[in-house]
Amino acid sequence: MTSLLDRLRSPNHTGERRCWPCTVTNAVLLGLACAGLSRRRSRKFAAALGVGGGLAIALRGYLVPFTPRFAPRLADRLPGNLFHADGETPGPAVGDAGEERKSRQAPDSSGSLGGDTAEETGEEVLTMLLERGVVVPEGETLYLAEEFREAWREEMRDLRERDARGLADALRESAPEGTVTDVVEQDGGPFSETKRWFVVSDGSGDPAREEWLTRPIAVAEIGAVRALADWGDLDATRRAQAAGPLRTLLESCPVCDGPVEETTEVECCGGPGGTQADAPDDVLACGECDSRLYTFR
Repeated sequence: MTSLLDRLRSPNHTGERRCWPCTVTNAVLLGLACAGLSRRRSRKFAAALGVGGGLAIALRGYLVPFTPRFAPRLADRLPGNLFHADGETPGPAVGDAGEERKSRQAPDSSGSLGGDTAEETGEEVLTMLLERGVVVPEGETLYLAEEFREAWREEMRDLRERDARGLADALRESAPEGTVTDVVEQDGGPFSETKRWFVVSDGSGDPAREEWLTRPIAVAEIGAVRALADWGDLDATRRAQAAGPLRTLLESCPVCDGPVEETTEVECCGGPGGTQADAPDDVLACGECDSRLYTFR
């Protein structure tokens, strides 16, 4: 019986990842439906619905179909701040040399080894990937070529096993010439683990010329750059510029191999949580470990 319950339970929406406002909302709707059924038909049907619906909420996290899809956007329109994280994530504070560091933005899933890509450059990168067969069109949708996807996943499997120093070394090898790389840590306090970012810059010290990469993004982008080395005569700069756009086509998490899905930043229905207190961004996130892998601005 326990094994059956475990198979039915959805870890994405229960346990520590349960969204209690959505659970309560589903429970209230179930109660209203049972009350209405009890008055119009029979108490047996109402009781059966109550038991079945209660089990669904307990094991799956919700009863109303597609709650995880519409609830975050619905929550964003409600007054108050029920689903959002409190305030902004503080920027990294201390670097390897013990000096105070400031980023141009709170680190999230938007930093990239290739930096901010202009629209014109983005079109050039897309054309480059299409010409070399890295991505293939199917109607209006682009997909990774299966051979490239497997090569990329193989690189990520190797990189995810490395510690911070080993990953930083791989970052230095993959970054374009003249790029300065660094590892920055921020003390998460007594109740949180230390946070670590991999930083790439031009060495000028200008925060606007720095890109902060989380470990999952560093693994994904370094893996992409290394896999692209075998796909035509692409220089290091072009490979780095392609790494960010390629992240939009991830199907599995770089660090745990869990399924990747499009969701929002809000902490609702197992979502990955965000840093903004207004309209949530759409993000690609891992359904297993909550790693945010791309932010759609």
